[in-house]
Amino acid sequence: MSQSEIEPTMVGPTILVGGNMGRNDGVDYRAKLAADFPGVTFISYEGRPEVREHHIAEADAVIGDVPDALLSRAARLRWVQTTGAGANAVCTPGMIARDDIIGTSCVGVHVASVPEQTLAMLLAFARRLPEQIVNQHTAHRFYWPTGMFEVEGQTMGILGLGNIGLALARKAKGLGMRVTGWRRSGTPALAGLLDRQFAPDDLNGLLADADHVVICLPLTPETQGLIGAAELRLMKRSAYLYNVGRGAIVDQDALIAALHDGTIAGCGTDVPEPEPLPPDHPLWDAPNLILLTHYGGLTPRYGPRAYAIISENVRRFLAGEPLQNVVDKRRGY
Repeated sequence: MSQSEIEPTMVGPTILVGGNMGRNDGVDYRAKLAADFPGVTFISYEGRPEVREHHIAEADAVIGDVPDALLSRAARLRWVQTTGAGANAVCTPGMIARDDIIGTSCVGVHVASVPEQTLAMLLAFARRLPEQIVNQHTAHRFYWPTGMFEVEGQTMGILGLGNIGLALARKAKGLGMRVTGWRRSGTPALAGLLDRQFAPDDLNGLLADADHVVICLPLTPETQGLIGAAELRLMKRSAYLYNVGRGAIVDQDALIAALHDGTIAGCGTDVPEPEPLPPDHPLWDAPNLILLTHYGGLTPRYGPRAYAIISENVRRFLAGEPLQNVVDKRRGY
Protein backbone atom coordinates (compact mmCIF):
# COMPACT_ATOMS: atom_id res chain seq x y z
CA MET A 1 0.00 0.00 0.00
CA SER A 2 1.43 3.35 -1.06
CA GLN A 3 1.76 6.31 1.28
CA SER A 4 -0.68 8.28 -0.91
CA GLU A 5 -3.33 5.64 -0.24
CA ILE A 6 -2.89 6.11 3.50
CA GLU A 7 -2.52 9.90 3.32
CA PRO A 8 -4.82 11.11 0.50
CA THR A 9 -5.42 14.79 -0.05
CA MET A 10 -8.53 15.61 1.96
CA VAL A 11 -11.34 17.40 0.13
CA GLY A 12 -14.54 18.34 1.99
CA PRO A 13 -16.20 15.64 4.12
CA THR A 14 -14.41 12.30 4.45
CA ILE A 15 -16.26 9.04 3.82
CA LEU A 16 -14.58 5.66 4.23
CA VAL A 17 -15.77 3.02 1.76
CA GLY A 18 -15.54 -0.68 2.62
CA GLY A 19 -17.84 -3.66 2.69
CA ASN A 20 -18.34 -5.33 -0.67
CA MET A 21 -20.82 -3.15 -2.47
CA GLY A 22 -20.67 -4.92 -5.81
CA ARG A 23 -20.00 -8.44 -4.51
CA ASN A 24 -16.82 -8.62 -6.63
CA ASP A 25 -18.36 -7.41 -9.87
CA GLY A 26 -15.18 -5.60 -10.90
CA VAL A 27 -16.59 -2.09 -10.55
CA ASP A 28 -14.62 0.44 -8.51
CA TYR A 29 -17.49 1.94 -6.52
CA ARG A 30 -15.20 4.24 -4.55
CA ALA A 31 -14.11 5.82 -7.83
CA LYS A 32 -17.73 6.02 -8.96
CA LEU A 33 -18.69 7.81 -5.76
CA ALA A 34 -15.73 10.18 -6.13
CA ALA A 35 -16.81 11.03 -9.67
CA ASP A 36 -20.43 11.59 -8.65
CA PHE A 37 -19.57 13.64 -5.55
CA PRO A 38 -16.40 15.60 -6.36
CA GLY A 39 -16.55 17.68 -3.16
CA VAL A 40 -15.98 14.63 -0.94
CA THR A 41 -12.92 12.59 -0.04
CA PHE A 42 -13.71 8.89 -0.43
CA ILE A 43 -11.14 6.45 0.98
CA SER A 44 -11.44 2.73 0.25
CA TYR A 45 -10.60 0.29 3.02
CA GLU A 46 -12.05 -2.82 1.37
CA GLY A 47 -9.74 -5.70 2.29
CA ARG A 48 -7.51 -3.25 4.18
CA PRO A 49 -8.86 -2.71 7.71
CA GLU A 50 -5.67 -0.85 8.62
CA VAL A 51 -6.79 1.99 6.33
CA ARG A 52 -10.08 2.28 8.20
CA GLU A 53 -8.22 2.31 11.52
CA HIS A 54 -5.81 4.97 10.25
CA HIS A 55 -8.56 7.32 9.03
CA ILE A 56 -11.42 6.68 11.44
CA ALA A 57 -10.67 9.87 13.42
CA GLU A 58 -11.37 12.13 10.43
CA ALA A 59 -14.26 10.12 8.99
CA ASP A 60 -17.63 11.86 8.78
CA ALA A 61 -19.27 8.69 7.47
CA VAL A 62 -18.47 5.05 6.77
CA ILE A 63 -19.94 2.86 4.05
CA GLY A 64 -19.41 -0.59 5.53
CA ASP A 65 -19.00 -1.13 9.26
CA VAL A 66 -17.09 0.18 12.26
CA PRO A 67 -15.92 -2.18 15.02
CA ASP A 68 -16.91 -1.00 18.48
CA ALA A 69 -13.23 -0.81 19.43
CA LEU A 70 -12.75 2.06 16.96
CA LEU A 71 -15.75 4.15 17.97
CA SER A 72 -13.93 5.94 20.78
CA ARG A 73 -11.67 7.46 18.13
CA ALA A 74 -14.51 8.31 15.74
CA ALA A 75 -15.51 11.68 17.20
CA ARG A 76 -16.57 13.11 13.82
CA LEU A 77 -18.52 10.06 12.71
CA ARG A 78 -22.21 10.77 12.13
CA TRP A 79 -23.37 8.06 9.73
CA VAL A 80 -22.67 4.37 9.02
CA GLN A 81 -24.22 2.81 5.92
CA THR A 82 -24.16 -0.98 5.55
CA THR A 83 -23.64 -2.48 2.09
CA GLY A 84 -26.07 -5.30 2.78
CA ALA A 85 -29.71 -5.52 3.80
CA GLY A 86 -28.85 -6.78 7.29
CA ALA A 87 -28.58 -4.23 10.09
CA ASN A 88 -26.48 -6.19 12.60
CA ALA A 89 -23.33 -4.19 11.85
CA VAL A 90 -24.99 -0.96 13.00
CA CYS A 91 -26.75 -2.50 16.01
CA THR A 92 -23.70 -3.35 18.11
CA PRO A 93 -23.50 -2.19 21.75
CA GLY A 94 -21.06 0.55 20.77
CA MET A 95 -23.29 1.83 17.98
CA ILE A 96 -26.37 1.77 20.21
CA ALA A 97 -24.50 3.88 22.77
CA ARG A 98 -23.71 6.51 20.12
CA ASP A 99 -26.98 8.34 19.59
CA ASP A 100 -25.11 10.84 17.41
CA ILE A 101 -24.43 8.18 14.75
CA ILE A 102 -27.21 7.26 12.31
CA GLY A 103 -27.19 3.71 10.95
CA THR A 104 -28.72 2.88 7.57
CA SER A 105 -28.95 -0.30 5.54
CA CYS A 106 -29.39 -1.46 1.95
CA VAL A 107 -32.86 -2.85 2.56
CA GLY A 108 -34.41 -3.59 -0.82
CA VAL A 109 -31.24 -4.80 -2.54
CA HIS A 110 -32.31 -8.48 -2.23
CA VAL A 111 -35.92 -8.20 -3.43
CA ALA A 112 -35.30 -10.40 -6.48
CA SER A 113 -32.51 -12.84 -5.63
CA VAL A 114 -33.54 -14.03 -2.15
CA PRO A 115 -37.18 -14.77 -3.06
CA GLU A 116 -35.95 -16.60 -6.17
CA GLN A 117 -33.50 -18.63 -4.07
CA THR A 118 -36.36 -19.54 -1.73
CA LEU A 119 -38.56 -20.68 -4.59
CA ALA A 120 -35.66 -22.64 -6.08
CA MET A 121 -35.44 -24.69 -2.86
CA LEU A 122 -39.22 -25.14 -2.73
CA LEU A 123 -39.46 -26.32 -6.34
CA ALA A 124 -36.44 -28.59 -5.85
CA PHE A 125 -38.31 -30.37 -3.06
CA ALA A 126 -41.51 -30.50 -5.14
CA ARG A 127 -39.79 -32.24 -8.04
CA ARG A 128 -37.30 -34.25 -5.92
CA LEU A 129 -34.31 -32.67 -7.64
CA PRO A 130 -31.73 -33.26 -4.87
CA GLU A 131 -32.08 -37.05 -5.01
CA GLN A 132 -32.05 -36.98 -8.82
CA ILE A 133 -28.79 -34.99 -8.84
CA VAL A 134 -27.24 -37.46 -6.38
CA ASN A 135 -28.43 -40.35 -8.55
CA GLN A 136 -26.98 -38.68 -11.66
CA HIS A 137 -23.51 -38.64 -10.09
CA THR A 138 -23.63 -41.99 -8.27
CA ALA A 139 -26.01 -44.87 -9.01
CA HIS A 140 -27.04 -43.88 -12.56
CA ARG A 141 -30.39 -45.56 -11.93
CA PHE A 142 -33.26 -44.65 -14.28
CA TYR A 143 -36.34 -44.42 -12.09
CA TRP A 144 -39.31 -42.24 -11.23
CA PRO A 145 -39.05 -40.68 -7.76
CA THR A 146 -41.96 -40.74 -5.33
CA GLY A 147 -43.29 -38.10 -2.97
CA MET A 148 -43.55 -35.29 -5.49
CA PHE A 149 -46.15 -32.56 -5.02
CA GLU A 150 -47.60 -29.57 -6.85
CA VAL A 151 -47.14 -26.17 -5.25
CA GLU A 152 -50.26 -24.70 -6.84
CA GLY A 153 -52.95 -24.57 -4.17
CA GLN A 154 -50.55 -25.14 -1.29
CA THR A 155 -50.06 -22.57 1.47
CA MET A 156 -46.90 -20.56 2.02
CA GLY A 157 -46.64 -18.88 5.42
CA ILE A 158 -44.12 -16.03 5.52
CA LEU A 159 -42.56 -14.86 8.79
CA GLY A 160 -41.46 -11.27 8.27
CA LEU A 161 -43.23 -8.97 5.83
CA GLY A 162 -40.46 -6.61 4.88
CA ASN A 163 -39.21 -6.05 1.34
CA ILE A 164 -38.11 -9.66 0.86
CA GLY A 165 -41.18 -11.21 2.46
CA LEU A 166 -43.57 -9.12 0.39
CA ALA A 167 -41.65 -9.76 -2.83
CA LEU A 168 -41.75 -13.49 -2.09
CA ALA A 169 -45.50 -13.28 -1.46
CA ARG A 170 -46.04 -11.78 -4.91
CA LYS A 171 -43.97 -14.48 -6.60
CA ALA A 172 -45.69 -17.27 -4.66
CA LYS A 173 -49.09 -15.90 -5.65
CA GLY A 174 -47.89 -16.07 -9.24
CA LEU A 175 -47.39 -19.80 -8.77
CA GLY A 176 -50.99 -20.17 -7.63
CA MET A 177 -50.16 -20.57 -3.96
CA ARG A 178 -52.26 -19.43 -1.02
CA VAL A 179 -50.07 -17.01 0.94
CA THR A 180 -50.30 -16.09 4.61
CA GLY A 181 -48.05 -13.87 6.67
CA TRP A 182 -46.98 -12.85 10.16
CA ARG A 183 -45.19 -9.79 11.40
CA ARG A 184 -44.49 -8.85 15.01
CA SER A 185 -45.75 -5.30 14.60
CA GLY A 186 -49.14 -6.41 13.30
CA THR A 187 -49.10 -3.65 10.66
CA PRO A 188 -51.33 -4.85 7.80
CA ALA A 189 -49.62 -5.84 4.57
CA LEU A 190 -50.71 -4.38 1.25
CA ALA A 191 -54.38 -5.01 0.64
CA GLY A 192 -55.01 -8.11 -1.45
CA LEU A 193 -51.46 -9.45 -1.23
CA LEU A 194 -52.04 -12.02 1.53
CA ASP A 195 -54.88 -14.48 1.86
CA ARG A 196 -54.53 -14.13 5.63
CA GLN A 197 -52.29 -12.21 8.01
CA PHE A 198 -51.94 -13.81 11.43
CA ALA A 199 -51.95 -11.62 14.53
CA PRO A 200 -48.64 -10.95 16.34
CA ASP A 201 -49.70 -13.34 19.13
CA ASP A 202 -50.72 -16.10 16.70
CA LEU A 203 -47.43 -17.32 15.24
CA ASN A 204 -48.53 -20.84 16.18
CA GLY A 205 -51.58 -20.48 13.97
CA LEU A 206 -49.46 -19.77 10.91
CA LEU A 207 -47.09 -22.66 11.69
CA ALA A 208 -49.96 -25.14 11.95
CA ASP A 209 -51.68 -23.86 8.81
CA ALA A 210 -48.83 -23.67 6.27
CA ASP A 211 -47.41 -26.27 3.91
CA HIS A 212 -44.27 -24.15 3.54
CA VAL A 213 -43.00 -21.84 6.31
CA VAL A 214 -40.46 -19.23 5.19
CA ILE A 215 -38.38 -17.19 7.64
CA CYS A 216 -37.60 -13.72 6.27
CA LEU A 217 -36.96 -12.09 9.64
CA PRO A 218 -33.94 -10.10 10.82
CA LEU A 219 -31.95 -11.45 13.76
CA THR A 220 -32.86 -9.50 16.88
CA PRO A 221 -33.06 -10.42 20.58
CA GLU A 222 -36.77 -11.10 20.00
CA THR A 223 -36.28 -13.40 17.00
CA GLN A 224 -33.24 -15.35 18.21
CA GLY A 225 -34.35 -18.93 18.82
CA LEU A 226 -37.90 -18.08 17.70
CA ILE A 227 -38.32 -21.48 16.04
CA GLY A 228 -37.47 -24.32 18.40
CA ALA A 229 -38.63 -27.86 19.05
CA ALA A 230 -42.12 -26.80 20.19
CA GLU A 231 -42.69 -24.66 17.10
CA LEU A 232 -41.46 -27.38 14.75
CA ARG A 233 -43.89 -29.83 16.33
CA LEU A 234 -46.75 -27.44 15.51
CA MET A 235 -46.00 -27.73 11.80
CA LYS A 236 -47.58 -30.41 9.64
CA ARG A 237 -45.43 -33.50 9.21
CA SER A 238 -45.78 -32.87 5.46
CA ALA A 239 -44.60 -29.25 5.77
CA TYR A 240 -41.27 -27.69 4.83
CA LEU A 241 -39.30 -24.96 6.60
CA TYR A 242 -37.12 -22.43 4.76
CA ASN A 243 -34.76 -19.96 6.39
CA VAL A 244 -33.41 -17.01 4.40
CA GLY A 245 -33.21 -14.70 7.41
CA ARG A 246 -30.50 -15.67 9.90
CA GLY A 247 -29.49 -19.09 11.18
CA ALA A 248 -29.81 -18.25 14.87
CA ILE A 249 -33.56 -17.66 14.47
CA VAL A 250 -33.89 -21.47 14.37
CA ASP A 251 -32.62 -23.78 17.12
CA GLN A 252 -30.22 -25.85 15.02
CA ASP A 253 -30.24 -28.86 17.37
CA ALA A 254 -34.03 -28.91 17.32
CA LEU A 255 -34.01 -28.65 13.52
CA ILE A 256 -31.59 -31.56 13.15
CA ALA A 257 -33.73 -33.69 15.47
CA ALA A 258 -36.93 -32.75 13.59
CA LEU A 259 -35.40 -33.77 10.26
CA HIS A 260 -34.18 -37.10 11.61
CA ASP A 261 -37.50 -37.82 13.37
CA GLY A 262 -39.70 -36.76 10.47
CA THR A 263 -41.36 -34.05 12.55
CA ILE A 264 -41.29 -31.96 9.36
CA ALA A 265 -40.88 -33.14 5.78
CA GLY A 266 -37.76 -31.10 5.04
CA CYS A 267 -35.90 -27.84 5.30
CA GLY A 268 -34.12 -25.48 2.95
CA THR A 269 -31.70 -23.01 4.51
CA ASP A 270 -29.33 -20.44 3.10
CA VAL A 271 -28.21 -19.30 6.55
CA PRO A 272 -26.77 -22.10 8.69
CA GLU A 273 -25.66 -21.48 12.26
CA PRO A 274 -22.80 -21.13 13.00
CA GLU A 275 -21.47 -19.53 9.85
CA PRO A 276 -19.32 -20.71 8.23
CA LEU A 277 -20.56 -24.15 9.20
CA PRO A 278 -17.69 -26.43 10.32
CA PRO A 279 -17.10 -29.41 7.99
CA ASP A 280 -17.94 -31.88 10.78
CA HIS A 281 -21.18 -30.19 11.87
CA PRO A 282 -24.13 -32.66 11.98
CA LEU A 283 -26.33 -30.28 9.99
CA TRP A 284 -24.43 -31.25 6.83
CA ASP A 285 -25.72 -34.83 7.09
CA ALA A 286 -29.30 -34.15 8.18
CA PRO A 287 -31.87 -35.86 5.92
CA ASN A 288 -34.25 -33.97 3.64
CA LEU A 289 -32.19 -30.81 3.89
CA ILE A 290 -31.09 -28.38 1.20
CA LEU A 291 -28.13 -26.60 2.77
CA LEU A 292 -26.82 -23.56 0.92
CA THR A 293 -23.89 -21.36 1.88
CA HIS A 294 -25.51 -17.94 2.31
CA TYR A 295 -25.40 -16.76 -1.28
CA GLY A 296 -29.06 -15.85 -1.69
CA GLY A 297 -28.09 -12.20 -2.07
CA LEU A 298 -25.58 -12.78 -4.86
CA THR A 299 -26.70 -11.45 -8.21
CA PRO A 300 -25.03 -9.57 -11.09
CA ARG A 301 -27.42 -6.71 -10.31
CA TYR A 302 -26.35 -6.38 -6.67
CA GLY A 303 -23.83 -3.60 -7.26
CA PRO A 304 -26.10 -1.27 -9.25
CA ARG A 305 -28.96 -1.75 -6.78
CA ALA A 306 -26.74 -1.14 -3.75
CA TYR A 307 -25.11 1.85 -5.40
CA ALA A 308 -28.48 3.45 -6.12
CA ILE A 309 -29.42 3.19 -2.44
CA ILE A 310 -26.04 4.28 -1.09
CA SER A 311 -25.42 7.14 -3.50
CA GLU A 312 -28.87 8.58 -2.76
CA ASN A 313 -28.02 8.49 0.93
CA VAL A 314 -24.68 10.18 0.26
CA ARG A 315 -26.55 12.94 -1.57
CA ARG A 316 -28.97 13.31 1.32
CA PHE A 317 -26.18 13.26 3.91
CA LEU A 318 -24.32 16.06 2.14
CA ALA A 319 -27.54 18.07 1.74
CA GLY A 320 -28.57 17.61 5.35
CA GLU A 321 -31.73 15.74 4.33
CA PRO A 322 -33.27 12.70 6.14
CA LEU A 323 -31.60 9.45 5.12
CA GLN A 324 -33.34 6.40 3.68
CA ASN A 325 -33.44 2.97 5.34
CA VAL A 326 -32.65 4.33 8.81
CA VAL A 327 -32.18 1.47 11.29
CA ASP A 328 -33.70 1.44 14.76
CA LYS A 329 -30.49 0.37 16.46
CA ARG A 330 -32.22 -0.79 19.63
CA ARG A 331 -34.80 -2.91 17.81
CA GLY A 332 -32.20 -4.33 15.44
CA TYR A 333 -33.77 -3.49 12.07
